[in-house]
Amino acid sequence: MWYHRNAKWIQYLVIAVVLAFLGFRLYDRYLETERAKATAEIGKVADTLQSALRETDEAKRKVLFATAIADAERVAKEYSGQYLGRQAQLLLGNAHYYYALALANQKSEASEERKKAREAYERYISIAKTNEERAAGKLALGNVFENELFATQDMNYLKQAEDAYRDAIRLAPNTFLAAEAKLALARMYQPVTGKKDEAERLLSEIQKERAPASQSSEKNAATKEAAKETGRKGLSQEKIHELREFSGLSYAKEAERLLTALQGFEPEKKQ
Repeated sequence: MWYHRNAKWIQYLVIAVVLAFLGFRLYDRYLETERAKATAEIGKVADTLQSALRETDEAKRKVLFATAIADAERVAKEYSGQYLGRQAQLLLGNAHYYYALALANQKSEASEERKKAREAYERYISIAKTNEERAAGKLALGNVFENELFATQDMNYLKQAEDAYRDAIRLAPNTFLAAEAKLALARMYQPVTGKKDEAERLLSEIQKERAPASQSSEKNAATKEAAKETGRKGLSQEKIHELREFSGLSYAKEAERLLTALQGFEPEKKQ
């Protein structure tokens, strides 16, 4: 019989298939373990950075920022080529950026940290895989250039910040990243002569694009409650929709606040 003649070969084939299946399962578990490990490490970096931002003791704050920077660098290298590695690279830029803000009274040290933040963000943009990731990097880069403008009063940084923010808007239109970039542009334009009309246009766009369909107090209360559930358990599509509406309302309200402030603001004219 054919089976008897080929039984041994069939057994070998079955064993090979079973081993291959087990191998794939073990590899999947390995990947899940690695992802869980990377996620935990990034969470640790974020927690350290948050602690640094809250710390009031200068010496302790310096240690916390140094720890966050070192850990972010390590995780970015260890998981390079992976999404979590890219997020660690973005966190590295954030750590340098916020440390620069904390060093505002130490000009040379703050300038060096801004430079490192810029390099980290540029690296993140170069390895980004999606337009949303690139937009996040451009938004962060715009923040650095805007901070350089504020610190140095060098108007060359105005153009660089503008370009970065507009790139973010172009790369991720109709997203919270675009709304954030428009808010940043409007805030930056506020004290600049000749830019008031453009600032008003950007803020009006945000109000139109991000205002939720329903803004009742009951809806807002329900949406805020949905936001509290984030991180505690998986959210339904309905809850996710509510969170997005709340996000849109937040940007629309901030745009309204800035627009109101802008009405009574007159930029200083150059002598």
